[in-house]
Amino acid sequence: MVSTIRTWRAGIQHRRAARRPSVRPSCSLAEHARNRFGLLRSTLVLLSTIFVSSIPVPAALGQPTLRFQDGAVNGVLIEEDGHRLAVYGWQDHDVSNIDRVLLTHGRRDVLWKAIPLIDAGARAAAPNRERFALENPSEFWKTFRTARFHDYAQQTTKIANVAVAIDQWVNEGDNIAWQDLNFSVLETPGFTRGSVSYIADIDGKKTAFTGDLIYGDGQILDLYSFQDAIPEAKVRGYHGYGSRLADLVQSLQKLAAAKPQLIVPARGPLIRNPTVAINRLIGRVRALYKNYLSTNALHWYFKEDRMRQCGERVLGPGAEVELMPYAHHEETPAWVFEHSTSRLLISDTGRGFLLDCGYQRVIDAVNDLIDQGVITGVDGIFVTHYHDDHTDMVQSAAEALKCPVYATKEYADFLEHPEAYHLPAMTSNAIHNIIVLPDGHKKKWHEFDLTFHFFPGQTWYHGAVFARKGQHRPIFFVGDAFAPSGMDDYCVLNRNLLHDDSGYLLCLQKLRDIKDPFWLVNEHIQFVFSFNNDELDYLESRYRERISIMGDLFPWDDPNYGVDEQWAVMYPHGATVPPGSSVKLQLRLINHSATDRGFRVRFNPPKGVTLNSATGEVSIAARQTGVVELIATAPNVPGDFVITADIASKGMEFHEWCEAVVTVE
Repeated sequence: MVSTIRTWRAGIQHRRAARRPSVRPSCSLAEHARNRFGLLRSTLVLLSTIFVSSIPVPAALGQPTLRFQDGAVNGVLIEEDGHRLAVYGWQDHDVSNIDRVLLTHGRRDVLWKAIPLIDAGARAAAPNRERFALENPSEFWKTFRTARFHDYAQQTTKIANVAVAIDQWVNEGDNIAWQDLNFSVLETPGFTRGSVSYIADIDGKKTAFTGDLIYGDGQILDLYSFQDAIPEAKVRGYHGYGSRLADLVQSLQKLAAAKPQLIVPARGPLIRNPTVAINRLIGRVRALYKNYLSTNALHWYFKEDRMRQCGERVLGPGAEVELMPYAHHEETPAWVFEHSTSRLLISDTGRGFLLDCGYQRVIDAVNDLIDQGVITGVDGIFVTHYHDDHTDMVQSAAEALKCPVYATKEYADFLEHPEAYHLPAMTSNAIHNIIVLPDGHKKKWHEFDLTFHFFPGQTWYHGAVFARKGQHRPIFFVGDAFAPSGMDDYCVLNRNLLHDDSGYLLCLQKLRDIKDPFWLVNEHIQFVFSFNNDELDYLESRYRERISIMGDLFPWDDPNYGVDEQWAVMYPHGATVPPGSSVKLQLRLINHSATDRGFRVRFNPPKGVTLNSATGEVSIAARQTGVVELIATAPNVPGDFVITADIASKGMEFHEWCEAVVTVE
């Protein structure tokens, strides 16, 4: 049986006060929009259709029948003797007679499909390791006010805004008995830290419900969700590129050992040949991680033993780990003063030009140089990128040294309004009155010729300055973009884009465009270094190989969607407003695809927040950006109010994908 269901309905809105069957409410659509999440939510797939079918053909009376809904999040409904159990969720005109719902993880972009069932009385089971996110989301958002600055943990913010009623918290080895079925629980972390899978024999077929562990024929949804710490190698979350790929491999191996005959994922098509899909995904993940290690700047910082330890977690014990040998490096010339993560150019005139300032001790060191007569003052500060160890004290330094601050236009707004963003290792200290420079801007400063560049290496919000001093070998100050062992791309959430005209491919081209011999400076490294042509070829070829691997690993038409969580982002991400006031918000979209895309948007306001418009559409040309604007009016009560956005485009559909947090004080 195949039928088509149009998907404009909003979810059941009542917050369950006690466990009881619910009656379908007779309120209007506007009233329906104030549900337990307080969201003007599209709980059914946005502007698309859902296909409902039985797999396999229904068995004899009294045997279970499994039905499957294909959508932004899949739905599974199992019926036996008049009882119904759902996995992930189910969309129907009446969900009040569903007994149980099984959840594999606690991210809100999947939870939305189960919420109407839980509100209607279904008892929910969820992984115990994800309990905090499901029970205490208000605490998460309260803490997030300050925790989003100086964030080195790199965990998802796709957290619900109110608690979800869970009746059973499950762990490895637990069993859920329902009617004549038994669902065994496997802990299968990877996509999230605490994900589980459920396995049951249904109609004579061993079926695994794996959440977002695997997509289609050996793919995953993205890479940034796997960023995490590697405690055994003393690597924190910020440096843990694809850390949970190791968990993913182990989870896939555990799943394979259970020998399922069918995998029903939370997103994507049914997987009818699990062995092939699992092996293919493990192979792709290992190829990706091996490639990453081969050009990894952490080899310089953490050395070979720790990198091999990281590698063997994903690749397997004793696996070959390729590491780029260190490039040529020498002592820094005397006209560059090194201190912490800052550099000071010293002119023969006795004037200085500062690059970055993350610490008070940098200001103190510059003042010591002034007191010693080495320099007479500082004429300016150039900020290479937004990370707190480079920016925390820039405003204080500008005031103390009485000099202007420079940055390129691509990230100047970030420096001036850090509260409007959420990215790794942000400062909370705004920098005022920045002199904004275009890419390639040239400045004559005493005997120096300075050229300022947009240089999206370690992060997209990154610049660099090429400094030529007379007959000295010039130096390209590249912030944190390169090290003698490769590229500083160990934090996926920094946004290392993969297009030829953005990200590391652009940075490599800028290095190639400089024809004279020159040095590179990374402000964490007390040497100058250089890449020869063979090393540049090696870096570029390995990076292009990685892009090709990612093209197979992700289900999207461009791999940038798999590494750039902020292809869709709310701006400002955080706003503090008085009670009852309004704030202008934008949903900023990047079309990474090689063809034009139309995007349809639905905004979900929490209870008490009103919007001037709940929906929007925008058409964006290939590799361009677009904006959908809205005005949100805050309630008259204090608190943190999370506004989320559903986004749909051809072949892509996400609910509650990104958020803005409006804090009323």
